[in-house]
Amino acid sequence: MQAAKARGTRLGNPNGAAALRRAGKGNAASNKARKAKADAFAADLMEILADVRAAGHTTLHKIAGELNRRGIKTARGGVWHAATVANVQARLLDRSSVL
Repeated sequence: MQAAKARGTRLGNPNGAAALRRAGKGNAASNKARKAKADAFAADLMEILADVRAAGHTTLHKIAGELNRRGIKTARGGVWHAATVANVQARLLDRSSVL
């Protein structure tokens, strides 16, 4: 890239991001799709989380441990931590206030 710059080659999109926004190809659609997918994942976990709490696992750490013990993966296929449980619960609370 430095060699191209030295030759005077213009790098990047000459129209900037404005052309992408006009074409509807900005991040808004991507963010909307990502949030919808996360909402759906959280909704699918609602009953499982209720069952885990009913079994006596009430702290975020214990809920995460129980989800891992049951073999339930996070949305990205990872293991649960207290923070990921908190994020899912917050998403469910935000979603319930909208409904």
